[in-house]
This record gives sequence, structure tokens and C-alpha cells, in this order.
Amino acid sequence: MTGLQDLDAVIAALERRARAAGCDVRRLGVAEPAHIDLSTALADALAHPVGAPPLRELAQGRRSAVIITSDATRPVPAQALLGPVMAQLGAAGLGADAVDVVIGGGAHRPPNGAEVRTLLGKEWTGRLRVHCHDARAADLVDLGRTPAGTPLFVHPLVAAADLRIAFGQVEPHEFAGFTGGRKSILPAIAGEASILANHSLANLSHPWARPGILDGNPVHEDMLAAARLARLDFIVNVALGGDLQPLAVAAGDVEAAHAALTDFVRGFAQLEPPEGPVDVVVTGPGAPLDINLYQSSKPLVGLQAMVEAMAARAADAPAAVWRPPVVVLLSSCWDGTGSDEMLAPFAGARDPQEVLDRLSTHYTVEMNETFNIGRFLTVCPQVVACCPGVADDDLRRLFFTPAPTPEAALQTALILVGQEAAAGAGAVTAPAYAAASPAYAAASPARAAASPTPVARRPAVRPPSVLFFPRAHRALFAVPGEARRGPTTSAEPQREG
Repeated sequence: MTGLQDLDAVIAALERRARAAGCDVRRLGVAEPAHIDLSTALADALAHPVGAPPLRELAQGRRSAVIITSDATRPVPAQALLGPVMAQLGAAGLGADAVDVVIGGGAHRPPNGAEVRTLLGKEWTGRLRVHCHDARAADLVDLGRTPAGTPLFVHPLVAAADLRIAFGQVEPHEFAGFTGGRKSILPAIAGEASILANHSLANLSHPWARPGILDGNPVHEDMLAAARLARLDFIVNVALGGDLQPLAVAAGDVEAAHAALTDFVRGFAQLEPPEGPVDVVVTGPGAPLDINLYQSSKPLVGLQAMVEAMAARAADAPAAVWRPPVVVLLSSCWDGTGSDEMLAPFAGARDPQEVLDRLSTHYTVEMNETFNIGRFLTVCPQVVACCPGVADDDLRRLFFTPAPTPEAALQTALILVGQEAAAGAGAVTAPAYAAASPAYAAASPARAAASPTPVARRPAVRPPSVLFFPRAHRALFAVPGEARRGPTTSAEPQREG
């Protein structure tokens, strides 16, 4: 079978295998718009920015500029954006000698030389001064506090520049609502204390700190306040397809241009949960999130919203057969776990709830994914992980079942489904699920008092149902009871010349 670097090929091969085994096979995913010509759309976006003057006007009279871009964990096409942006700066009298690039990875590890060259491309490697942000550096500049009380420490070059520009990519984010825009300041070039305050357990536990939600989301609102405090002047953001090809681009004000793209993404990313029983879900992040386990956990958050929606629907139809599925997670994780901090709270824990309890007394900046994984496991407890770059013992520590190959992962999941069906194990009641899922319980208090009759795992008379859902983090599902969304704008991202 094709290596895990090509997630789509792996999924296609597993689909064929599952059909041959007699499984009921389905596929779920977002229906993306057509690709665009990025150079044409970018020219239009720079000529008609959203909520801000054109960049060449903003740059007039400025003596220095800094361009913030993402590290290798995000597919921002920086090398394609740099040329047109540098042309705008040059027209205002700012040449390459007046421009610094800061690679903002928040608290991530610093990019290596090869990654930097890939990010900038041949044309700009060596022509621009490049700096890799260190969230723990001693020379970060204190800009004050956001209205939420978050102390904002930023990279010194960002604080000192006359003009601040940021590149980004917009897709659903597990607790900030969406990536891109204001995230170029916090967390990208912010200090560890700033990131920890923004990614606090209280913020992550907020019911609106969810994918696709901006309005009322304390993480997003604090990030936006930080971007204003840091005086981020101009952004150039893109929306990409699952194949990393461009779908839209917007430039301009950090809030308005970002909102144009979040509205665009919502237009195709919103999905309905699958009908009928689902026994196994197969997912994976694909590139570039397959770099490590820390990033590869993101699809689980997307699946949690789907599972909660399925649970709510099943509780409204007592005759429905439903149970949280066994999840197969496929990711090469070629750079390992990505965070020792993420793993630490799992050591010796009896169950995911104990992990979450530990976070309330000891929480560090990279434990946000500990929280996400722990919360997911309380509502969807069985994960079979094929992550060759991660040691089996580390996967077991996370309560995952390791598998050496994608084929073995699918087979293991089907065995688990069959064992539970034969033993009658794994039954769940609506009250039990509500207790484990606060968002579900809050959405319908009546469900929490529903009949405790167990919902069967799977009747033995039907074949197992396998749902293939690659890149689940790119989809949006309504949280049960949710009627909130981010601010809208009448501006449109650029898709055609």
C-alpha cells in the first residue's frame, strides 16, 4: 500500500479492502470549490484590499517592514506571496534590505534550514533576512495586556518595524474557530506566557471555543485584541483545498480580510452528520499536519463535533442504533510526537478523565492538545492509531491502540467492533453520554434525563459500517444547540482575475 505521505491513496486502497470484506462503506468530506490561479487572484486582492488601503499606500514613508509567515506545520504558500508583496513594498521605496521575515511558530520547535528554504523558495532565500521566532527568548518586547488580561510579549523585530504584514491560511481550528488572520501575532510571534494565557484551560473549556465559531469565542477575541495591540497593519491570507491548492485569497485589514475568508470557508465546509449507524471512522490529517502527533490530533476534534451531533440525533429517536464509533487515525508523524509536554499528563493515568483532572492542577503551553485528546476520548473512547513515527508505548499512553500499517489499523478496528457486538459491550445511555459531553447535555437538558435504556452497539445481522472521512478537521458540524457564528462581511475573497 502507498505510504502514509499520500493520504488519499491510502484511503482509496482501504476503501477497496473494506468493500471486499463486505463492509458498508461510505465517504464523507467537504465539497470544495474549484481551484484558482493564485497569481491572478493575488494581484486582484492586493489591488482591492478589504478594509484597508492598498499595501503600496500603507508602505509610503515607512523605513522598515516585517513579514510574518508560518512554520512547516501550516501550508501557507509564502514563496508565492512574497514576490507580489515585495513588489508593492518596492513601489513605495522599501527594498529587500529594509524587510525582515519572521517565521512565527508560536511554541513549536524552530524550523530547520531545509524547511526555511522550502518556505521562502529559491528566489527569496538569501535575499531576505530570516528570523525564527522563539517563544521563550529573553528579548521579547512587552506591549502591555489585552482586555482579557493576557500579557502580550512579541518578537523584537515585530515590535520595532514601521510596517507589519502577515501571511496566513484559513481553515477551521479546534479552539480558535479558524486559523489565519490574527493568529499571526498570537500565538505565532508571541511569548510563552502570552500563549499560555490565551490557550488557558478556562478558554479551551469555553463552549464557544470550537471549530467555526468566532463570535463569543474567548480565544479568538483575545487573539484579535492582541493583533490590534501589536498594530498588525496588513494581512495576505489564503484558503486552500485538501490538496493544498488555492481556492481563494484575501488581503487587507486583519479582521475584515480574515472574515471574508472565514465566510468563504463556511460556505463549503459545513456538513451534516452521516445518517444511520457508523461503526468505524477512518481519518487522518494529511500534509502538513502529519508532521507529528501534536498536529495530527486535530481531526479528532472535527470528529468530536460530528459524534456529538450523531448522539443528539440518536437521543431524539429512541429506536435508532447508535454508538460512538471506533476511530482509525492515520498519520506518518515523521517528526515524532511533537511535544513531550503533551504526553506527560497521560503517564500512569487510569482513564482520560483522570488526564483532564490533572490538567486542572498542572497545565503548560503545549498541553492544549492533551486537553483536546482527553476530551475526545471521553466521548469516543476507542482510537486505533497507525502513526509510524511515534513509539507504540507513547500511543498506548494516550489510550490509543497502535497498529503497524493502515491495513492492520482497519482490521483491528473491525475486530473491536465485532468483539463488542458479540459481547454486548460498549453500550451507552443518553445520560451517560451527556455526563461525558457537557456541550451535548447543555444543548438539551431533557436528553440528560432520558430513559437509561442502552443503545446497542451493532445488530449482528448487518455488516459493519465504515465511514472514510479524511481531513476531518477541515469540516464544520453544528454543536448541538448552537446558534452562534462569527461576524460576517459583505466583502468577497478574490477567486478570479
